[in-house]
Amino acid sequence: MNILIFWDRGAPGGLEVPVTRIISQILDIPAEVCESPILYNGFERGRDQFNASAILSCLDVFSRRNEEKSFILLVTGDDIFRPGNRYVFGLSRPATRTAVISSARLGNEYWGLPPDEMMLIDRLSREGAHEIGHLLHLDHCDNISCIMANPLTLDDLDKKKSMLCSSCQSKIVRNPISVIL
Repeated sequence: MNILIFWDRGAPGGLEVPVTRIISQILDIPAEVCESPILYNGFERGRDQFNASAILSCLDVFSRRNEEKSFILLVTGDDIFRPGNRYVFGLSRPATRTAVISSARLGNEYWGLPPDEMMLIDRLSREGAHEIGHLLHLDHCDNISCIMANPLTLDDLDKKKSMLCSSCQSKIVRNPISVIL
């Protein structure tokens, strides 16, 4: 199994290779990146955001039509939400092996802070690995430094280390079927 990362035109350019490499290292799964072939919908004008579930449905259609066996992660620059939440950094759908993350709120500039490209690479990598972790059937982890901890805020995301805790790592090892899917 490998990870196919679709980098959307609106996502920050020039970060594709380092983010892909870090995600691959965190999860020990080969990953490749390419320009996104996905045209997605789900824009809600009143919120000025895209519904992440609608984006996942578009990824699901692509995956079925192309008989794609890889995990698919879409990196977008558009702000995304899930009904019931003001925003989300990412969302996954394990049943179809698809996930989406947004860079919109991961850059310091969004929060009125000075730009920091290395921090943005770290955040994109952590959030991408987190969503792929769900595709490996990992749940949220109570260990705040684990990549599978649930980041509700940017501070939560920044507290994570770029690795799985030993408990989450062992769940992958004990459940090899999830990696072979």
